[in-house]
Amino acid sequence: MATMQARQEQKRIDSCDVVVVGAGLVGARVAARLAREGFDTAVLEAQSVAGGATGRSAGMVLTGLSGHYNWAVGAYGRQKAREVWMLTIEGRVRLVETAKRLGMDIENTGSLALAVEEAETEALEESAALLLEDGFDVHFDRDDPLGRGFGAALHWPDDVTVDAAALTQATLAASNVTVHTGTEVYNLEPERDGVRVWAQDRTVLCGGVVLAVNGYAPLLNSYFADKISPTRSLILTTDPLDTVVLDHPCCADYGYEYCRQLPDRRLLLGGWRRPNTSGQGNDREIGLRDGVHDGLARFAVRHFPEVEIHAAARRSGTMGFTPDGLPLVGSLPDLPQVYFAVGLGGRGLAWAFVAADRLVELMLHDTDPGVLSAARLG
Repeated sequence: MATMQARQEQKRIDSCDVVVVGAGLVGARVAARLAREGFDTAVLEAQSVAGGATGRSAGMVLTGLSGHYNWAVGAYGRQKAREVWMLTIEGRVRLVETAKRLGMDIENTGSLALAVEEAETEALEESAALLLEDGFDVHFDRDDPLGRGFGAALHWPDDVTVDAAALTQATLAASNVTVHTGTEVYNLEPERDGVRVWAQDRTVLCGGVVLAVNGYAPLLNSYFADKISPTRSLILTTDPLDTVVLDHPCCADYGYEYCRQLPDRRLLLGGWRRPNTSGQGNDREIGLRDGVHDGLARFAVRHFPEVEIHAAARRSGTMGFTPDGLPLVGSLPDLPQVYFAVGLGGRGLAWAFVAADRLVELMLHDTDPGVLSAARLG
């Protein structure tokens, strides 16, 4: 009888003003802002705080998108491409301001975009010329500044690195927000003027919901099926090296690979590929083993031959990409009390604060999210 009563108490019905689904950096920022505005806010997280893409990132806050600027100019047009790059700088500034206010360490490392082939060298050179014309502070070096077999480098002097998980935890800790970890959300239903949130061991009745689940969005609503592509990523972390081999975090191969040496001299190697679409085999096994892992192994052998990665610690994650590479901010057409900021792609730390703040402005003041508006995808 006692066990049955305990289970009944666990599956209780709670209520609050807003439920934020996802305790990554976006969810933490949204929850903190809503709490500051006086809303009774709760966060439901399937894993642990920063247990998803935020905690599995490399901590690199990089300007722009994974694709080079010349590609963005061709895809979006000159004005929109510049706006997108400026927004990621704005996101970095807000992240740094928040981290300093919370007493978090920020490393002002700058970053390098590195070419692995002649075509990418030309793309970087063209991008550098366009960026300089558009007022960005960059430096192009046709020689390899690392002496490790790269073709060229584009230097961003103001990029930073941060412990993204610690920043997320500190953001939530400083806010009057209830956080329930290990609480997976299964379904959302309209309930009078609000929403009923069905989750593990609890049901919550609330006035509104925020989905900050990035690549997991299609699991919660079919609206995201053709708008968010879940994409596997993999990070390998070596034992501490004897020497410092990298002064700057780097991305290479059009953003598909990246590397960073941590303060304790461990080398972090990361990468991602589009999901397996062949229909053959398990996406996790094929995508990680044959795509990302083998690509990282080749990258390491070519550019860091002294590093042994067979014994490196591994962690995988799921990122979310939109068809045009920009985050998606809006509300569900069939359930307008459910808002979302998802699809942050491979530069989630630079986008997190911009996407979160535009979402809050949409919720509170019906402010158009601009280039991040979900309306652009229909």
